[in-house]
Amino acid sequence: MSANGALPLVEVRGACATALAPASDADPAVLVDLVDSVQPPALMLEWSDPWVVERSISGVHGLYDAQLNVLCIAGRIEPGPGVSTLEALIAYVLNRLQADAHSWALSASQAPRRFDINGVPLLGARLGFRVPIQIGG
Repeated sequence: MSANGALPLVEVRGACATALAPASDADPAVLVDLVDSVQPPALMLEWSDPWVVERSISGVHGLYDAQLNVLCIAGRIEPGPGVSTLEALIAYVLNRLQADAHSWALSASQAPRRFDINGVPLLGARLGFRVPIQIGG
């Protein structure tokens, strides 16, 4: 981490995974890379689009944020407590990232919807976060 608190871009996913890491067996798994199968409940980290953006500060250039999504996956789409599980996952992510030393500003949230991973219909939602990054040496 740099003196101004910004992370190198290559450390963003790892820092987020560390902040979200399970503290107990009841906590969701954190998947740092995109996968072709998942055992819910789980959190999958994925870059947002746009991936890197310049921070808007009047008269200041060269400050950037990375945008990272946390895909919260509650379970298969079927009768049961899917939405309640998803609500708990969202609260878990928000609480853990708020408590982290890095600045994870919520930039987007997506309502519950269907996600297919390897043909399996899953209930999930995305939370988008912006984090200051350093570019170059």
